This record gives sequence, structure tokens and C-alpha cells, in this order.
Amino acid sequence: MNRTLAITLTVVLGVCLWTGGSVLAAGTWADEIVTAATFYKSSYPTGNWAPYFEKLMKVQEGIGRGDEQIVKVEMDHFLKMLLRRSHGINDVAADELYNFAIGVKPPEPLTSAVPLDPEIGTERPLSVPDHTINTPYEGRRACKPGGCDYWLDDVFDPGGS
Repeated sequence: MNRTLAITLTVVLGVCLWTGGSVLAAGTWADEIVTAATFYKSSYPTGNWAPYFEKLMKVQEGIGRGDEQIVKVEMDHFLKMLLRRSHGINDVAADELYNFAIGVKPPEPLTSAVPLDPEIGTERPLSVPDHTINTPYEGRRACKPGGCDYWLDDVFDPGGS
């Protein structure tokens, strides 16, 4: 009985740490930026650092709620403030904190409507104008009426004759 209870308790704790650990890990990158900002604030006290910490607190709250939109918007504002050196902060501190924040924050997911890898059935036919007289190589003779279609007879003729 005690052995079964110990195994069950271990499994439950493992599951809790696994699921809870991923939530805590998601917030660590923002915590690292807050720690770095605190360091730069103490090293370079000139300027008003309060707006920067307000943005970072909103980022942390957004991560805690799982609100990706707030995290993205507030992090973008934070980074733009650093680029502009808003509120009179030191140039070195702004540059170093910006580079650190870019390196620590996770990459944004791609939200393109076009798939990156074409799948079966997603191919589209290529339209080519019919009967166009063209020259396949500059300075060469023009193609016969009907175009230069080298794939009809599976012969590649670099001279275009």
C-alpha cells in the first residue's frame, strides 16, 4: 500500500512539475529582461526607467494570462522605446538592453497565409502566352511562329535555331 502511494505521488508530482514548469519557463525570458533592465538602471541611472518597467510588467502579465497579443504589442513598444532612447536613458544601456532582449525573447511564429512547403494539390499551372515570337538568347534569331518550346521534342538547343 505504501509503495503504491509513493509511486502515485511521484507520478502526480512529475506531471505537475512538467505542466507547471512549462508555464514558468514561458515567463523566464521576460524575467531575464527585467533583471537586465534593473542592472542597466543601476549602472546608468540617468533617465526615466519607469516607463520601461511598466512595459515589461505588462509583458509579464500578458505571459501569465496567455495573452500573446498583449505580449507582442507591449514588447514591440518596449523595443521601440529602446531604439529611440526614450525618456533620456543612456545610449550604451539602450543598445545593450535591446540586443539582450532580442536574443532572449522567443521568435514570433510565422503567420503567413501561404504554406512554406507546397503540398500535393497546391500546385498552380504556369500560364505562358501562346504563339509569342521571342529570342531565347540575346542577339540570336527569333523563334519560329508558335514560340520556342524546347520541351516538345525533349531537345535543348542553346543556339535557338
